[in-house]
Amino acid sequence: MRMHMWTGMAIWIGAMISVAGCGREDTKDGKKPIVQIDKKDNLGKTIQAQPASRTKAAPELSFKEAVILDPAPPGELQPPNLTHTGKSTIAIFEVIANGLWDKTTIAGADGKRIKYQAIINTDLGAIHIDLRGDVAPNHVRNFVCLAKSGYYDGMSFYYSLNREVEGTRIAYIESGCPKGTGEDGHGSIGYWLRPEFSDKLSHEEGVIGACLRQTPETAACRFYITAAAMPQMDGEFTAFGKVTKGLDIVQAINKRPVDMFDRPAQPVTIKSVAIVTVAE
Repeated sequence: MRMHMWTGMAIWIGAMISVAGCGREDTKDGKKPIVQIDKKDNLGKTIQAQPASRTKAAPELSFKEAVILDPAPPGELQPPNLTHTGKSTIAIFEVIANGLWDKTTIAGADGKRIKYQAIINTDLGAIHIDLRGDVAPNHVRNFVCLAKSGYYDGMSFYYSLNREVEGTRIAYIESGCPKGTGEDGHGSIGYWLRPEFSDKLSHEEGVIGACLRQTPETAACRFYITAAAMPQMDGEFTAFGKVTKGLDIVQAINKRPVDMFDRPAQPVTIKSVAIVTVAE
């Protein structure tokens, strides 16, 4: 996680954690990209630009309204044809865009809220997560769609940061990159999400959220799970769920030995992500 996640904090923190993960800022020419917020959505409707820290959670939107398709956010690259697990990114994109997204609703036909729970089955055990559609409806729908399409099956947690910098705990695990590396510009299968920052869910231990590169509009497929309370992420990253069971699994993954780039020597694999639906 790079300095973007810690806007307003001392620069030395960014220098200490500049080796890996969400919020990376490096570019090929060494310059920071200009932060931009699209003025129109994919239907041509005007969007009022807001500072990232003030952006509120969006309502439940159609696929074309909820995502950014073209042009891609600065620094984001076209996705590979196949994920590192051999799945077609084009096929998964089409499944989501052509029906699955709009069928994955937060409110049912009877008006009652639909609650989604995710069960991430790993080599070490299952991580149960309550997905907060009331906080970040479109991020939840995105995660549910990707999980239902099998996107995450077979991927691993390729980053694990666990350190303390002058009293500030930094601990999280990351997965979801189509290339399986978490490298810059490769976090999407062809669409990106608008931020849904909210004060309803703070970054406590066991919170799942969307990884960014350097602007709020670069969230897509990559996700993190915090292994410690990290309130410095509030207002910088979209949190969309909380671990209810299996926090010990998150901790076990986070405590595994890593190399100098915070990559686990023995990455833990996600066998599958099951979605459970509960009507409220």
